Amino acid sequence: MTYQPTSRRPARFSVFALLFLLLAATLPQPAAAQGSALRIAAVVNDQIISLLDLDIRISLTIFGAGLPNSQETRQRLAPQVLRGLIDERLQMQEAKRLNISVSDAEINEAIRRIETQNRMQPGMLDQALQQRGIPKQTLIEQINATLAWRRVVSRRFVGAAEVSDDEISEQLAQIESRRGKPENLVQEILLPVDSPDRDEEVRAFADRLIQQLRDGAGFDALARQFSQSASARNGGDIGWVVPEEMDSPLADALNNLQPGEVSPPIRTVLGYYILRLQDRRVREQAPQTEARVTLRQMPLPVPADAPPERVDEIAAQMRAAIAQADGCGGLAAVAEQFNAPAPLDLGTLRLGDLAPLIQRAIGNLEIGRASETVALPGGAALIVVCEREATMSDLPSRAEIRQRLENDKLDVLARRLMRDLRRAAFVDIRI
Repeated sequence: MTYQPTSRRPARFSVFALLFLLLAATLPQPAAAQGSALRIAAVVNDQIISLLDLDIRISLTIFGAGLPNSQETRQRLAPQVLRGLIDERLQMQEAKRLNISVSDAEINEAIRRIETQNRMQPGMLDQALQQRGIPKQTLIEQINATLAWRRVVSRRFVGAAEVSDDEISEQLAQIESRRGKPENLVQEILLPVDSPDRDEEVRAFADRLIQQLRDGAGFDALARQFSQSASARNGGDIGWVVPEEMDSPLADALNNLQPGEVSPPIRTVLGYYILRLQDRRVREQAPQTEARVTLRQMPLPVPADAPPERVDEIAAQMRAAIAQADGCGGLAAVAEQFNAPAPLDLGTLRLGDLAPLIQRAIGNLEIGRASETVALPGGAALIVVCEREATMSDLPSRAEIRQRLENDKLDVLARRLMRDLRRAAFVDIRI
């Protein structure tokens, strides 16, 4: 990407000037004020970003991230917000080239989700923007660019981010192997460094974000506004991870954090990371006694004083018949066949609540099969497992794993595409 900063005059931002400009339809404006606000901040190929565009987007960013609306904050955010606007222009140009558009319904749904995430009633977001002098169109443009870019990435890389069943199984096995090991619940902000000459600038911006976090800004909000990772849409949440699955600099930084603490900027091959440790745990296997089973009791048609050989003979014959029956629905017919009492429905029980004798009899019994003979008060019986609910799993579903892996692959491909678009673009920064 060709950057040509034709001048280096400091940008001036005036809230009063912005408000006057927003009321241009009803209030006359001095020509000098109009010219200052409409000065060019950057040219992206054949599109212009004005100082007014930049100033309003800074206001939106401050609002979205919950930052103080001070002159110092605005000046510190200006370079990063401008680069974000430049990237948006490149993304929308690529979307236009591919004839990709976003419907009003999709934008309205995105606004509804923003309100829901922030516990706002419908329409409250509009009111909040108006109170801060931010045109709703600015938010719409940002949402439009975000949704259009996702569609660009999906179309450009259709098939390239497919996830196989083997990959999902491998990921699940990896998660299962963590049992008994320390895990960290982590949030991240990724600030990529696209070229070596931007390293100092990105590091300085990372330091400013750290200061904002120390001053009380929310990590979720800053991640959504500034992070370039796929986790940004979730407030930077990457879930539970173990140190050995992360790059060494990131793992080392996490090991030095306590829950609730934020790391300093961490340099990696991608750029600078800021990590927040939310919690730490050691995940153990849930005990088997938490499993639930649905049982039927099949009394054996033998007297209490019957010889053990006779009891075993009848039990073996009934077990064979039960195995051939149509599940527990066929137990009544088996009982009738052997002139045995009707099956007794024991209900659905927690395995740990059963007597040890019953637990041992049905512990590894398959569904629809009968146990060995169980001596009970008043006679002997077989216990049949009709249903078995496995111990509640704390593993993510295969669908969740697939989505996560697809997002990770698309994230890498999207960064590469963005890098290529920047390199091929003509960008002239004029402030």
